[in-house]
Amino acid sequence: MMENSFYEKDRTNNIQELEDTIKNLRDLKFTLDQAAIVSITDAKGAIIYMNDLFCEISQYKREELMGKNHRLLNSGYHPKEYFKEMWKQISSGLTWEGEVRNLKKDGSIYWVQATIVPFMDEKGKPYKYISIRKEITKQKQLEEEIFHLAYHDPLTNLPNRRMFMNQLRSEIIERNNSKSNLSILFIDLDNFKFINDKWGHDAGDLVIKEAANRIKEALRQTDMVARLGGDEFIVMLKDVQEDDDIIHYVKQILAKFQKPISTYGQEYSLTCSLGIATYPENGDSAEQLITNADNALYHVKGRGKNDFAFYNNKMKVQSLERSLLENALRSAIKNNQFYLEYQPKQNIATKELFGMEALVRWNHPELGIIPPGKFIPLSEETGLIVPMGEWILRESCRQTKSWQKQGFPELIISVNVSVRQLEDSNFIDLVMEILKETELDPKYLELEVTESIFADVKNAASILQELRSMGIKISVDDFGTGYSSLSYIKHLPIDILKVDGSFIQDIHSNDESKAIVKAIITLANAIGLKVVAEGIELEEHVDELKNGGCLLGQGFYFSKPMKSEAFEDYLKINIA
Repeated sequence: MMENSFYEKDRTNNIQELEDTIKNLRDLKFTLDQAAIVSITDAKGAIIYMNDLFCEISQYKREELMGKNHRLLNSGYHPKEYFKEMWKQISSGLTWEGEVRNLKKDGSIYWVQATIVPFMDEKGKPYKYISIRKEITKQKQLEEEIFHLAYHDPLTNLPNRRMFMNQLRSEIIERNNSKSNLSILFIDLDNFKFINDKWGHDAGDLVIKEAANRIKEALRQTDMVARLGGDEFIVMLKDVQEDDDIIHYVKQILAKFQKPISTYGQEYSLTCSLGIATYPENGDSAEQLITNADNALYHVKGRGKNDFAFYNNKMKVQSLERSLLENALRSAIKNNQFYLEYQPKQNIATKELFGMEALVRWNHPELGIIPPGKFIPLSEETGLIVPMGEWILRESCRQTKSWQKQGFPELIISVNVSVRQLEDSNFIDLVMEILKETELDPKYLELEVTESIFADVKNAASILQELRSMGIKISVDDFGTGYSSLSYIKHLPIDILKVDGSFIQDIHSNDESKAIVKAIITLANAIGLKVVAEGIELEEHVDELKNGGCLLGQGFYFSKPMKSEAFEDYLKINIA
């Protein structure tokens, strides 16, 4: 009797556990159905189950989807290799994650973040796949808006310098294995300043827009026109083999400006000057081509404007200053002519100091202070940034540790690191050596990289991850100037986005800048990144950033960069 009682009790417990399990599974299914698009396919990819949300978003009825393949939703956006790689991964029993652009029944598109989990049989082969998707259409649309704003000139809607440089670099890489030519036209409007000064900037803007249209009309659809800024434009002529062909398009551009430009009933007679550089004869890098095209333009301006010139060897004399500067830069590194200035980084709302950025300065014994804008790009181009960057990193860490030992607040020091430095195979070892030598805890070091590092995403991710695993913080400097898709950013080991100062300067008066900053803050917060605004100068900047949800920043509004002695006094005042 006791055995039966024990058996009944055990059976009752088992039934209760089973009922609890079933209830939990129902609750889990209900929750999942409310939050995600769910489907199950057989081993061949035929749909054998879908939830209501799948039908609602795709606009297909259940009977229209059952037994069909997901190819029914293919928008044609992704290359075949994308899905081949997906099938290769899930067929081997691995979970796949990725973003997919699908097509609704009515032809409209929607984006999903998908996770596909394979279920394996006893032989180790998948017998079905469960797909869990989350719609991210609005996020992708917002990313595209940021992309357009950051890559296009708001006045003319032409590509801007960032996009042009990226495209030019890509074109040069493609031509490394071919014999096709490439020509760069550097265009400057003649006497445009007169129009702005006499008729105002509104009239000047209309003239710029019309000039952009006329340049585009003179060229082929395969050519690229960009606005560099002000009254400067740049053109990329693709696959033009002969100088006579280049001259043909140049003369068409000049001819377009023969007719006066009319705005507000006022006619403006405007001409332009052009400098031409060809690849590979006049340079094998984007920077060199543009520099030489600019040198040719300078030559045209000097002889009377409204004309064009090809870059030639005689113009090399005009770049003598660059050569002299490079030699002086090498000497400066050897003779330790550099020093650092430090700019505070503060909480915008509380004014609390949380960090500082180290900025290199060059004090030439004869020429005095050389602007960073002159020697930093040159050091990048020549590779001298590597030894210079090593000195900057070592001195920054040494000084920071020195201030900590004196009892000052333990601030994070931000140091800019170039792509050239990260490409150095010894860089990570060098960072470890400097931290050990200076005794600085890695948590007080922040390395700032620019978006150009993401041209090689896989390599960048591994390098940054190794640095971050040491406790070092990683920030993306000048964010927005060379827009890198947040679909990459969110998968990279990054802590901070620094919004470029060019967007902050007119955030209180320019809707495009305000939209870019707001979008960056929103998306950064969504993926757990901090945002620091650079170039804050006005109370209006602070107000806009506060309203937009950005609480960290730096700029002249708080303080200019200071030498170490002045910064030490600043710390004492801050403590007091």
